[in-house]
Amino acid sequence: MDTRLRYISISHHTAPVTRRERFHLSDSEKKEVATALKMAFPDLSALLILVTCNRTELYFESGKTQANCVRDFLIRRVAGAVSEADVEDFRGSDHTEDTVLQLLKVSAGLESSVLGDAEIIHQIRKAYHYSLETGMQGSLLERCMQTLFKTHKRVSNETGFRDGTTSTAYKALKLIGETFGSEAGEKKILFVGAGDIVRQLFKYNSKFRYRNVFIANRTESRAEKLARAHKVYTFPWDKLTRNELSEFDVIISAVSHASGLIHKGLAKDKNVLLIDLAVPGNFAPALALSSSIRLHNLDSIACQLKSNHMARSAAIEKVEEIIAQEWSQYRQWQEMQPFRRLMAVRKKQVYSALIRTGVAESHGWSKNELSALVNQIMRKLLKEPRTLQNPGNLDVLVAQYAVLQAA
Repeated sequence: MDTRLRYISISHHTAPVTRRERFHLSDSEKKEVATALKMAFPDLSALLILVTCNRTELYFESGKTQANCVRDFLIRRVAGAVSEADVEDFRGSDHTEDTVLQLLKVSAGLESSVLGDAEIIHQIRKAYHYSLETGMQGSLLERCMQTLFKTHKRVSNETGFRDGTTSTAYKALKLIGETFGSEAGEKKILFVGAGDIVRQLFKYNSKFRYRNVFIANRTESRAEKLARAHKVYTFPWDKLTRNELSEFDVIISAVSHASGLIHKGLAKDKNVLLIDLAVPGNFAPALALSSSIRLHNLDSIACQLKSNHMARSAAIEKVEEIIAQEWSQYRQWQEMQPFRRLMAVRKKQVYSALIRTGVAESHGWSKNELSALVNQIMRKLLKEPRTLQNPGNLDVLVAQYAVLQAA
């Protein structure tokens, strides 16, 4: 059976946010989808589910299950039925080479809405850790991830592609200063959520040093843990759901699956900055109609981050060259797989022949000596390709080599 690495993808390249947000999977939904996929397609030996603000992609290793089968499975699970419009929103491939190249480009940030996005590699690492935890890494995917991490390191060390911030979290904090100027440090700020993006907000705040920061989260114990770690305050989740938010000057929200979470309750006598880093959006769009409210979402932030685009564009050619080199090495490794499998089979056969013919016992060789003899015989077989492919009477051949070794 020809096992291949395959993928399906819906992203900002193929569908607007209103269509792709339906396929945005929470952590619990990812686990449910992974379990359901393994039950529906038993030949899946590897699975990586990558979900970000701009894409939902499934990379999987299988013998017969094709990309369109997994695509239709996901569409039915989300939409109930497969429509032509949903199918058009997806891209994919059943070829290992195409799949590896796609993942290398995504991990480098070449496929991100903001060129060179630095957060995507962390999201891929997290997705792969889940694959490892569930034993769904597979040999093709595992080798692909090794290639990916090597490529990422080379891009960072050999190019200027990572220079300048392209982080949405960093830009969100920078917007506070751009909006309020010298008064930014005194503004009362609320972070909503406790996931990766909010943790990135705290990471970058070490540079901005906003002091009057609060955090609210559905699971309040997580909010309390982050508040203690970063010496900030908590805000009750029930007050947030009631939209009692008039005390805040800035609200940055990144809660998954909470469309329109905030839709009222903001101060009317002062300027308020709202930054929506969630898919679907956490702020009701109608809030932007107020003259005192400035609302930014992922798309508007992405546009502003393109100020670094020109500098990074200059490094694209070198990044693509590195990707091409590492992709070529992966293909060479893949082409050698049948030979490696043949070698493994022959090695077992040689070992069995040494035991079966009694040669090992008659010479009293230890386990280590026997292993060394097997390796020596394999090296001789490698010099005789025809014999390696079709060894004939292996017992006689092994006995001859063993006699030479004993002599």
